[in-house]
Amino acid sequence: MPPDTTTHPATANGPEGRPCPPVLMILFNRPDLALQVLERVRHARPPRLYIAVDGARENRPSDADLTAACRALAGKVDWPCELKTRFSEVNQGCGRGPSNAISWFFSQENSGIILEDDCLPELSFFPFCAELLERYADDAEVMHINGNNFAPARPEQIYDGSSFGFCRYAQAWGWASWARAWQNFDYDARGIREATAQDFDVAGVENLRREAHRDRVVSTLEHHHHDVWDYQWQYAVMKRRGLCISPAVNQISNLGFGDDATHTTDSTSFVARAKTAAMSFPLKYPPKAESPAVNRLYADHMLGEAARYRKKAFKRWLRGLFGIQKTK
Repeated sequence: MPPDTTTHPATANGPEGRPCPPVLMILFNRPDLALQVLERVRHARPPRLYIAVDGARENRPSDADLTAACRALAGKVDWPCELKTRFSEVNQGCGRGPSNAISWFFSQENSGIILEDDCLPELSFFPFCAELLERYADDAEVMHINGNNFAPARPEQIYDGSSFGFCRYAQAWGWASWARAWQNFDYDARGIREATAQDFDVAGVENLRREAHRDRVVSTLEHHHHDVWDYQWQYAVMKRRGLCISPAVNQISNLGFGDDATHTTDSTSFVARAKTAAMSFPLKYPPKAESPAVNRLYADHMLGEAARYRKKAFKRWLRGLFGIQKTK
């Protein structure tokens, strides 16, 4: 079924006097969270808004009402904009659903912001993305703009006084990108099984964690391919040695930690509901170069502390030395 499309005149400008980029909202069965995100989007007033809602699961009767409530949120769009909706009649899952929605979005837009239903943006995230999407529009090396930086305690030591830095990790809790970058996305991540730790080479991050990252991506795609899309996107960015922009001030809070989540089930996690703060303008630009400090920030939160992998490597060495088989 083709997407439904509703059109209104598009005239609004966002904060800081710069037009807000197009926004894609990816929803499923959490209308209460999605409404909070929509309220932030309403303040930004993008001239073009895309809403994608996946279909209900056959074995979850409650999904029908919840997905219907998410679809109904399109009726709350009350500012002048062009609204496009993509309502799936079948459940595509956590992998195909979001990736198909993003491909639909970038088939019509050169660039834009992507927000899932649990990714609550700071209002300054919209002009932050607007400026950088324009600044790096034709720079093929820059592939992704992160919104979440896990709210580090002393960001000035990591970002050296700049408004953002460049890293190799594409974090997907609220982000922005370009169609020219997304065209490298491959849902099947062909070639990943032949990839080596060198394909995950990241300045400032130890070899043990690079190897662990490669192994985690390969294992996840082998056993949970239907549940993920961001692992494939991360691989696409790293494979092409792409740069990711990371804000020095956390711009996204993930509200979705809890029992009803698919992946982020631990509501006590220290990265759950991270605090956000307003970005200051004008932006202070860093040199366009990979930052080992920013890489380490993301590696620590996405992969775990280095000591964890040194301990695992030491245990493997001991097992090899004494011929001990690992128990399941």
